[in-house]
Amino acid sequence: MSDTEIRHVISPACDDAEYVREVAEAKRALELWTMEPGFQEKFLAAPEETLAAYGLSIDVLSVRILCVRETALEYQKRPPGDTPRAARRYRGFLQEKIEGRDRMARESCVPKHPAFRAWRSRQLNRCWVELGMKNRSLIHVPMTFELDLGCSVGCPFCGIMAGKLQKVCPYDEENAALWRGILSFAKETVGDAVGDATCYYATEPLDNPDYEKFTDDFFDVFGIVPQLTTAASMRNPERTRKYLLEALKKERRVHRFSVLSLDILHKIFETFTMEELLCVELLPQFAEAPHNMFAKTGRARESELAHVAEDENDTIACASGFIVNMAERSIRLMTPCGSSKEHPTGEYIVAKESFSDLEDFKRVLVSTIDRYMAKELPKDQPLFLRPTVSFEETAEGVEFFRPNKLRLKFRGADDLSPDLYHDVLRKLRGGGKTAYDVVGELMEETGAFPANVFFVLKKFEQAGLFLEPYEIDKKAP
Repeated sequence: MSDTEIRHVISPACDDAEYVREVAEAKRALELWTMEPGFQEKFLAAPEETLAAYGLSIDVLSVRILCVRETALEYQKRPPGDTPRAARRYRGFLQEKIEGRDRMARESCVPKHPAFRAWRSRQLNRCWVELGMKNRSLIHVPMTFELDLGCSVGCPFCGIMAGKLQKVCPYDEENAALWRGILSFAKETVGDAVGDATCYYATEPLDNPDYEKFTDDFFDVFGIVPQLTTAASMRNPERTRKYLLEALKKERRVHRFSVLSLDILHKIFETFTMEELLCVELLPQFAEAPHNMFAKTGRARESELAHVAEDENDTIACASGFIVNMAERSIRLMTPCGSSKEHPTGEYIVAKESFSDLEDFKRVLVSTIDRYMAKELPKDQPLFLRPTVSFEETAEGVEFFRPNKLRLKFRGADDLSPDLYHDVLRKLRGGGKTAYDVVGELMEETGAFPANVFFVLKKFEQAGLFLEPYEIDKKAP
């Protein structure tokens, strides 16, 4: 943010009312463009009059640059100073959000537990090849929480096909003590990375009448307010407003409202000011929205909302780690994958187990890490390249890829020739050879140095290109 007219809005919080208003108006213009049927046509026909009718004083050119592709491309070729201040300030705000999300995936969500850290890194790297740029929106949080079992909303597009609301975890004496104990042990074992957890997953957070009490405890342990995504923002508007005001006083971060209808959108606009919604992303999830956001996974994948090609995949799963359900007292270990017939919700569920009390929770958490999260793959384990990934030899080395996704390139350098990568890949093609097998055979056949072969195998492992031991076990007869 070298532009002197651009400041941080989220962290640290901006206290310049004029600045906040300008960014909030730009955000509202984009919301109208993407969610309000007919706004685009009205704006293009009579821009000044249309903005005035919606109570916006932002300049017309800023809206064009932010909303109209041709204008945006034109101004990319011009000096930055030609772009009006409002557009530059909104882009600065957007960049701040993106940098914050990337920092979470890269730094703050990294577990301190060595084996957990290595396992999560393999899953994150695997997703770059399997999911492409979709992976940039996934932070791979190592732990998150559900305070209920099921969801009362029943969105037809639900990306993880949440079941009907069955049970709510009340904040009574027993559950409060268990909750605080779980948070403390999670921090002790997994680390501060748990602080980026949410208190919902396949649930509606505001279904729990004690949601605020649970999140107050969370803040006491981690000093962070869990990010809120709710499809029930207008069920009790004053509760929503109060929660947002108090949450943003503690910590300024971005929350989200899923907007399920045009009527709800209008009620949100009527209830909250543009400034109050500055740190709230509105997700247009209704058919009339010009740019709706139905992820092609879960219920949306199986309905008319999304026309999904056979080779197309998607996911909204953002955890590579544990989902702790307080209502049914269960822990499941999962990681994102592309949605498919086998994994319709874009989640690979590695394991699930129940716990009865705090001591049992500790046992289950530790034993699951020990069983499923290898710090490194054993040298005597048969190695299988992921069947979801294609590979080919190149003049420079080898490449792994999935059609229409990113290509992961390994190039020979220094003492490692492209031929070494070719030779290692050829040994792995059939599957079933251990690292010791590959090293021994290449020593005998080509005179390759063992350390170099192990180095190449380690690079493939860290990239998440090999099946995990539990994946091999599940495929065994």
